[in-house]
Amino acid sequence: MTLSNMKKNCFYPIVFLPLLLSGISCVCMSQKEFCAKNEEIKSIRLDLQYREKTIAELLNRLSLKDQEIGKLTNELQTAEVTIEDLKSNIEKLREVDVQVEEKKKEVDNSLIEETMPTGIPETTPGTESSTIEEQ
Repeated sequence: MTLSNMKKNCFYPIVFLPLLLSGISCVCMSQKEFCAKNEEIKSIRLDLQYREKTIAELLNRLSLKDQEIGKLTNELQTAEVTIEDLKSNIEKLREVDVQVEEKKKEVDNSLIEETMPTGIPETTPGTESSTIEEQ
């Protein structure tokens, strides 16, 4: 090989070596970026899984609360019906009490009338009242 051939052959590696190194460094940088992006994706997936789990737990709790609300609503409706029945019963008892009081007054009045002597003459003003012994 002659010196000129060697110069020609040495020239190519000198020219292509920086291109080759920059290509390798780009590949290394791309690999590093790829790994970083991959780690970021894994982190995002974990975060999404955690959020999914949290949402599922919240939905379960919401479902339980909804069931409790349904039970309480049923109890409230039952209590309202019971209250209305009790009000009706109280009103009926009041009516019966009024009727009993009226009958009691009637009985008291009739007893008073029965116990009053009917043979006693009434006195008028200006006349003397006479006792039974005098007559």
